Parts: sequence; C-alpha cells; structure tokens
Amino acid sequence: MIGLTSLLTLSTMSTDINNGLEAVLSPLKLFKFPVGVFSMLISLTLRFIPTLMIESKKIMNAQASRGVDFSEGSLKEKANQIIALLIPMFVISFKKAEDLSNAMEARGYVIGEKRTKIDELKFRFLDYFIIFLVLVLMALIILGRIYFG
Repeated sequence: MIGLTSLLTLSTMSTDINNGLEAVLSPLKLFKFPVGVFSMLISLTLRFIPTLMIESKKIMNAQASRGVDFSEGSLKEKANQIIALLIPMFVISFKKAEDLSNAMEARGYVIGEKRTKIDELKFRFLDYFIIFLVLVLMALIILGRIYFG
C-alpha cells in the first residue's frame, strides 16, 4: 500500500490527484458531502506519505549512529526505541503541516470555499471502461480467493 501511494504521489502532481478525487466523488455532492474538503484532505495525506517515509529513514539512521539498535532488545527496550522514533516524527509532521497550512493560507485557500480550476476534468468512454475493467478484475480476484484460495 505504501509503495503504491508513493508511486502515485511521485508520478502525479497533487493538484491532479485532488482534481481527480473531486471528479470521482462529485456524485456525493447530492448528499451535501463536502467533496472538495475531503479530496483535499486525501490528496494532502497521500502527498505526505513518501515524505514521512524519507524522514523516518533519516531519524532511524541518526538513532542508529547514536547506538540504538531497532532489531534487538527486550519488549521494553523496543518500546523505548519506537518512542525515540515517534517523537521526532510527530515534531517533523507538525512542522511540515504548519508550513503547509501557512502556505495554503498565504495563497488564499479557504476551507469549503468554491475554487476555480484551470482544467476541468470530464469522464470519457475510456474512463468508464477502465473503471469497469478494474471492478471486473477485482471481482475475479475475490471470487478466485473464495473458490480456489
């Protein structure tokens, strides 16, 4: 899952992910669901996964250089090692979230406000065909796991 989201976020601009999610979830607007806010939330979450993975590797390397061994030790020692990893991760995450919040505010983003787009996405036949193909493939995989797995 992390690999797929990393591939998605590294190969697709976050605005394209956001616009695509809004287009796919647009039928939920009939139920007064805040599609724009939700798609922004999801695209920002997906955007931060690779960044947090890189930061966690840096922190683990820094902790290893200080003598912390993440592979050995008792349960209590492993819990302390995880805490030594989680505290800097939370600090970095909050710092990055605050920086992003300030940048969005400086650019005039207001939650729930109608936004304009340069490119309007529209569903075409190929889009419907691919969605149908993915659903059929998922159904075949599930049926295969039920009957042969």
